Amino acid sequence: MTSRTRGLSIVFIIPFLASLNSANSQCCFTQADRFDNVWVVNHGEVICFDVQRKTIGTYSNILLGNPSSLDALDPFRVIVYYSSFQSLVVLNNRVAEISKPIPLREKGITDALAVCRSGKGGVWVLDRGNWAILHFDSGFNLSGEKITLDPNFSNSQPIFMQEHEGVLYIVFKDIAICRYDSYGARMGDIPLRIDSYFSFIDGSIVYQSKGTIYEYAIETNQKVPFSFPVSCIPIKVQGQLLYFDGRILAVCK
Repeated sequence: MTSRTRGLSIVFIIPFLASLNSANSQCCFTQADRFDNVWVVNHGEVICFDVQRKTIGTYSNILLGNPSSLDALDPFRVIVYYSSFQSLVVLNNRVAEISKPIPLREKGITDALAVCRSGKGGVWVLDRGNWAILHFDSGFNLSGEKITLDPNFSNSQPIFMQEHEGVLYIVFKDIAICRYDSYGARMGDIPLRIDSYFSFIDGSIVYQSKGTIYEYAIETNQKVPFSFPVSCIPIKVQGQLLYFDGRILAVCK
């Protein structure tokens, strides 16, 4: 189990990462926190870059293997999920472990398919065994809050989950994105066929489907090919579109 810092010579819920890498071996899951630091999952390594695109630090865990997802909604408590071992790791903003890995099975979860941060604190865990999304507080104890999922989707594959502006988004592979408000009420589904994860950019969902990058405007329900010729899902930081190309954090041009 290691955590280390590197120089500039190194330039970001669940099978979605494997699915993405099979589509383009250079593409990596990328997410920005509210301080505009960029977090990358690159195979078995988590990398964090500052606003100058310099490496803050890296993290890897030999025992747990490759991360399945990462959520930097809280930049001081970034969660990294390892689906193979059903375990969570929490990192601080210097990319160091805050505590020992948290085994979700010891918390009553039978099969966690997706994990993400909650805006009210703690985390959401999508458990196939309960076919529900369960909320854990900041101490990783069940809060009693639960969102029961549509039984019609029980044979589908949830591959990514993220909370954004008080709305919880769950990607069901090749079916749709389901949405729930802060009270757990189901909102209208978004009928998008998504290969892996997505990013929010300027009011749109940017995602990959069958190898092509699209943007979907939430307000107008319009889908168009992404305006930049990129092969990886980008993020937007300080007006720049960025993606990790397998070596560096690059600017979309």
